[in-house]
Amino acid sequence: MKKRFLSLAMALAVCLGLAVHAAAYENLIEVCEDDMWSGVSDYSGDGWSYDSENNNPGVLKLSGAQNLELSFYGSCIIELAPGTKSSLYMPIVDDFNTDGSETILTFRGSGELEIFAYPGDTERGALNGCVSDMKMEDGLVMTGGAKQGDSYPAALGPKTNIRESGRFDRTIQANGAVAQYVHIGPAGGASAPASTTGFSDVAANSPFAEAIKWAVEQKITNGKTATTFGPGDTCTVSHILTFLYRAEKGAGSGNERAAVTAWANLLGIDTSNLSAPCTRAMAVNYMWKAAGSPAPAKQTAFADVPSGAEYAKAVSWAVEKGITNGTGGDAFSPGGTCTRGQIVTFLFRAGK
Repeated sequence: MKKRFLSLAMALAVCLGLAVHAAAYENLIEVCEDDMWSGVSDYSGDGWSYDSENNNPGVLKLSGAQNLELSFYGSCIIELAPGTKSSLYMPIVDDFNTDGSETILTFRGSGELEIFAYPGDTERGALNGCVSDMKMEDGLVMTGGAKQGDSYPAALGPKTNIRESGRFDRTIQANGAVAQYVHIGPAGGASAPASTTGFSDVAANSPFAEAIKWAVEQKITNGKTATTFGPGDTCTVSHILTFLYRAEKGAGSGNERAAVTAWANLLGIDTSNLSAPCTRAMAVNYMWKAAGSPAPAKQTAFADVPSGAEYAKAVSWAVEKGITNGTGGDAFSPGGTCTRGQIVTFLFRAGK
């Protein structure tokens, strides 16, 4: 996200009624969930880049940036590049998403991130604002405490100062107090080794690394860009159908989208909304149909999969094939959204 100073902050405030923080710090970046507010979508700087054109919410990639100051207007994915360590001064979450939903900060990757409170700011600590959840993916863990090096388990504390607008304040807490220092990184401390897949956002120890490498070798996908795969990005119906088509037919030429759509329609797959997120039920159902709709040996029972559901046989088949075992607790989570890393992992397991 491009560095924007007080003039842009004032413009945003006038247009949208947003709170303005004086731009007293040279490294201040204001990160929006998408390009609706700023009118721009793709920026980069020393050790960081932001892309909301191809992702919603936007993805802020950190690859060694130091002492950045962030103000979030909506949800964001923060991706930590393998083998790097970045640092932030007290990120502030200023508002909800543009659709009114609460802000979620999602951390993924295999690098490390240190977050510091401003010196002497013991009330707000290492993070403050209207954040509903902080999600850790790819095995990342969050620790912190009163000083750098403290490694107590850290998590969001309760909502405080709740306003009529619904906004609230929230801090990260560790060891029973507001955390002044927070560390996010792989369990065990050290950053994971660089990727062997050729993608900067897939660490060598990523649970998706083997499947992604296989998918590239099979020409099922080349990634989102020449250097990134987007393992945590939402997989759309278009993505999974294209992956399945290439797995069976090989990489297409010419109008591949039309060929994929025609092929899917022959299998009885609804292609009316190719941009929709692919759910777990959709994923196994599409894979099952692409495999010829084989009858499973027995029906696998999940509490959230009705026996008469359209995808029930596909779920049982997927379990038999070792593609998935559900999400735990007698649940399959059929409506859960799949990521690109999860989908190629399903395909990889099916191909074994």
